[in-house]
This record gives sequence, C-alpha cells and structure tokens, in this order.
Amino acid sequence: MALLDFKCNECGEKFEELVFGGNVDKVRCPRCGSNDLKRIYEGKCYFGISGSSSGSGGCSGSSCRSCSGCSN
Repeated sequence: MALLDFKCNECGEKFEELVFGGNVDKVRCPRCGSNDLKRIYEGKCYFGISGSSSGSGGCSGSSCRSCSGCSN
C-alpha cells in the first residue's frame, strides 16, 4: 500500500491516491475520471507504523533520514 501523487494529463488535476498492491493502472482522476495520468514525485514519504516513538508521520527533502520506506 502506498500513497502516490498523480497529475491528470486531461484536466491538470493534481491529487494523491492510496494504491494497494501496485494497482496504479486502476487509478482514475477524481475530477474528470480519466486514467491518462502521470505519476509525480514530490519527495515525501509516509509510513503508518514504525519503531520510532512518534508512531507515524511524514517527511520530505534532505532532512529525511529515518523513514523506513524513503530513499532520501
């Protein structure tokens, strides 16, 4: 499960979508319903459960050093 960012090539809408099992091809634009989408990378990561005391959160940019699912 991943929270991904998309931009619709039809209407220009930018949105986030929770995608299960890599089913990116099933994502539709919430504004116009198109599946002509471009995945955009915002440089952020989200995680639900971690070994840290905070339990959950998000991070971005070069300050991201402790995310379990982030490549920064």
